[in-house]
Amino acid sequence: MRISFVLLLFLIISHPLPAQSTVLQVVTESSPPYHYLNKYGRVDGETTHKVKAILEAAGVKGEFALYPWARSIIMAERQAGTLIYSIARTPEREKQFHWLAEVSVFHLAVVGLKSQPVANGELKQGYLTNYTFAVQRDDISYYWLQQQGFREGQNMLVCADIQCSWEYLLRGMVDFIIEDPALIPATAKKLNVDGEQLNPVMDIPELAVTGYLAASKDTDPAVVSQLKEAAQQLGMGITSGDGRVAPQ
Repeated sequence: MRISFVLLLFLIISHPLPAQSTVLQVVTESSPPYHYLNKYGRVDGETTHKVKAILEAAGVKGEFALYPWARSIIMAERQAGTLIYSIARTPEREKQFHWLAEVSVFHLAVVGLKSQPVANGELKQGYLTNYTFAVQRDDISYYWLQQQGFREGQNMLVCADIQCSWEYLLRGMVDFIIEDPALIPATAKKLNVDGEQLNPVMDIPELAVTGYLAASKDTDPAVVSQLKEAAQQLGMGITSGDGRVAPQ
């Protein structure tokens, strides 16, 4: 009996379970039409479909969940076997994750309400701190506003998600939000509001970025390799121009 047990233990160690048996936690935020909860309560969207295709091609299973962005970031930083999307690749984040695939593109802009005079004139970057913004915590736009001199609780209201930022804007509690104009129709539909109310006022060239699928640093290296290879095969591999957000 002892010999059989030792032999079994040796076989388990020598032949570990295949990576395909791993179930990864996959987290993101609500950002229609890229990722959102559908009417069945499942994470859906254009980018979600891309991520699912990568996992399927890699033979890896994933459990998808949608959280406020700051929570998703913390989970991906601290929990092994966690994937996150669509995350911008900044210098600060570079060594915190394995970068697996390019899954989305964002072109962010300052957006206001057409009904407000402040959103119908020329806006200059050097004078932004004269106005109030709503922004999502730990989003790249959050850090960008801080770099422009914004301070939380003064001229910057911080939200858990983009829907919250929209609500602050629509209620007249802030002058502007930062949003991708291309995503306005989908978010407006999700919130059941008229997207024509919103007016992009100023493009932010430094916030034209690639959104990545990334993995926590402690994710199984074999799984990381499988996912990278699958992304490459599907045409979503990381290119030489990697879309990082340059330091401001």
